[in-house]
Formats: sequence, C-alpha cells, structure tokens
Amino acid sequence: MSERYYRSTLVNVDLEAIHHNYRVIQVRHPDKTFIAVVKANGYGLGSNTVAGYLADRGVGYFAVATLDEAIDLRMHGTKGKILVLGRVDPEDINKAIQHRVAVTAADLDWVREAISNVNDIYEKKVWIHIKVNTGMNRYGTQDVAEIRAMIEEINGFDRFIYEGIFSHLTSADEDRDITEQEIEAFRAIIDQVERPRYVHIQNSAGALCYDVDFCNALRIGISLYGYYPSPETKAATDIRLKPSIELTARVAAVHRLSPGDAVSYGRTYTAGQEETVATLPIGYADGFIRKRSGYEIEVGGVQCPVVGRVCMDAIMVRVPEGTKVGDHACIISNDPDSPQSMDEYSAYVDTIPYESLTLLARRIPRQYAGEDVDFIYNEVLK
Repeated sequence: MSERYYRSTLVNVDLEAIHHNYRVIQVRHPDKTFIAVVKANGYGLGSNTVAGYLADRGVGYFAVATLDEAIDLRMHGTKGKILVLGRVDPEDINKAIQHRVAVTAADLDWVREAISNVNDIYEKKVWIHIKVNTGMNRYGTQDVAEIRAMIEEINGFDRFIYEGIFSHLTSADEDRDITEQEIEAFRAIIDQVERPRYVHIQNSAGALCYDVDFCNALRIGISLYGYYPSPETKAATDIRLKPSIELTARVAAVHRLSPGDAVSYGRTYTAGQEETVATLPIGYADGFIRKRSGYEIEVGGVQCPVVGRVCMDAIMVRVPEGTKVGDHACIISNDPDSPQSMDEYSAYVDTIPYESLTLLARRIPRQYAGEDVDFIYNEVLK
C-alpha cells in the first residue's frame, strides 16, 4: 500500500456511507443473507478495502465476476465466503478449490467437465451455485430436467457441495410486470427441485422494491455504494442510500484568454471575450471521457463548463477571474441534489452510475475515510 501521490486528482471514498447502505438494506430484509457484490474492483472503489471494512462489520459473503477477482480477495485477507458469478473454466476448478471459492454452474455440461478436471492436489470441497435463466439469456438454464440432473451430479461427487441456486432479474429497475413474471418463473423452478442452503434472485433494485419470500439471500451491488439503479427505483422505495464517493481535483494552471484565443486540440472552442481558463489534471485516461466537453464542474462555488476537447490527462474549464492554482474543483459530488451528483454526471453522457464508477481509472488515488480509517491508496505506486 502506498499513501504517496503526486497528482491532485482524488476519488474520495466514504466507507461509512457504504456501511450505512449495507445496514439499511439488511434491516429491510433481516432474515436474508447479504451478499456484497465487489466485482470490478468494488465498482471502482477498491474491492479489498471495501470487503475488509464490511467484513469487520458483519458481512460474511461476497460476490465477484471472475475467479481472478476471487483469488485477489483471498490473497488480500478476505476470510468470508466468496461466490464467482461468472463462468469459471472447468479446467480451472482446482484453483477455485485451492482458494475455497464458490462457483457458478450454468449447465450440465459444465458440471460434468468440472468434475472430470478435479484432481487430488487439494483435499478440499468446492461450493456450487446453479444458475437459472429466467429471461436474461446470458448464463444458466431453465430446463428443470437439466437442473435436476445437475443437482444429482453435484450431490453424487464427494468434492462438490450443492450450496446455492440463483437467477438474475433483467428489469427490476424499470418494469414491475416483467420482474414479477421472472420471480414467479424462478419460484416455479425452485418448487420442482431440491432446495439448497442459498436461494437468491434479488439484485439492488430487487431488494429495494420487492420482498421475494421464497429466497433467503440478496446480491447487492450498485446500491451498496449509494446509488439507485434507476430514477424509477429511487421513486419506488423509501430506503435512503448515501452516495459514497466524491471526485475532486485542484487547479493545475490558469490562462487568461483574449477574444479569438482557442482551447485544446482542434481549436474547437474559441473565446468570445476576455475569459479565464483553468486546467484540471483529469482526462479520458482517468475515465472522464471526451463526450464530457461542456459538463459543468464546481470551482470555488461556481458552475464552470469544460471547454474544448477533453485531453488524455487534462481538461480545461472556463472559470471566474481570480481563480488560482490549487483551488478546489468538484467533478462528482456525494450530495445527491448537487449539479455534480453521480446521477447528473452519468446522465450528461447518457450512461448509468454503474459505468461511471467502473470507468474511474486505477491511476486516480483513492482516499478512504471511515470509522478509525483515514488513508490514501495509490495503485500506481503500490
């Protein structure tokens, strides 16, 4: 871990906000196991730090997308259960066994091939969660006979444990009719097969807006970090989430422009009068994509538009006269009502908070604050 950094751009992560979001969702579903989804480097915020903070506060189950991510959590001290939601190649099943990771089985062929690849190097068992396809058509099966055969194969192999069965909601953030159809399709399958320890279909929107009584676990991703999957979800729930990040920078340079002076590549912006332009050390290599030209950033309490093209490592912003090198700039605010809120930041380029978060490059240091926690992690100098 390195707390050294030599560039003023920071992602400020409020770990207590994340803890709050866990608690308010868990309180709504007190009898269900909370599976904290920390894939994609904890949605860009740092999977190991987030998992460690939550583990110290009672979370015992985590989910990731890949076996690589699961191993990384284990190597950095996560002791709780870890489920890989994506496909693990059957020939890599022994790595899952070695690191005590639960894996997803999407079809009968996978189960049989994985069994054939298990060796005796690690005398341990591996947990299996069967993936049911209720409409996503990404992974999984909806064939009850196939699911029963999968369960039989898993139960018949002494190195496998049939631990879970799950599906994924396609439209819980926007379409209630479709969501209820998918829940009922999942229920119908569960009623026809052996029930394992964990049954789960609710994602963030599913947990905020539905109570699925036959399930006993939840998988919470985006809302763990303080963001609603959609405006419709926010309107439909009384659970109040706390946004967990700010993206900030400090002014690195100031230029005074005369009428006719241009800014950035291609000279696409030309000053129409005497203007002041500040340079901020963030660009598209940091996840601030080129389409954000025109987006407003708060500098000194003033809304200031990005002018000219976004560069790889910098942007130029039209600012009030008197702006100085070192002045604070807010690019993403943790205030949900701010013009720089995550929702506004995402909507500006017609995307969603999921993408905005995961685009934040690892070269931006993360500054963590929480209960008895205050440090900076710089991936570049780790």
